[in-house]
Amino acid sequence: MQEELNKDQVAMLRSALKKNREDKEEEYASWWEGLTEDEREKAFFSVTKLIHKAEIKDEGSYRYAMYDVFGFCSSMYETGMHSGYFDIHNLIHTGLEQQAMNNINRLEVIDKTGRAYTHHFSGNEKVQYSLQDNNRTLKIFIDEFGSTVYDNAK
Repeated sequence: MQEELNKDQVAMLRSALKKNREDKEEEYASWWEGLTEDEREKAFFSVTKLIHKAEIKDEGSYRYAMYDVFGFCSSMYETGMHSGYFDIHNLIHTGLEQQAMNNINRLEVIDKTGRAYTHHFSGNEKVQYSLQDNNRTLKIFIDEFGSTVYDNAK
């Protein structure tokens, strides 16, 4: 039977993990500062090129980026999360989805009864959206290109 950790053991484990992350951050920052300008440029180019491949060209998952593009083993999964790359990955994919919405030709609102509203766009219409009320309200504006009606409705 597996032994459970008590509160003090969990607290000690959390503290040790936090200290390990902080030590690694310090180590990596020192490494970066110790690089020459040329070495930093090469590191920057190499990493951003791999990110571009994984995120933009291949539209891959976080795991795909970490394992298949960067070639890391599973031990780097958490490191990528703590470095902020997981957040960057999610923001990139959200942005790609929003960019793809620029090409929609139909808007549908679905509720418990099914399609509550459908609008097929004519060639000169576009959709704009706005988050309001502390990001709790989504307003969708359907308008002709060049019009400012949606600006006035904010």
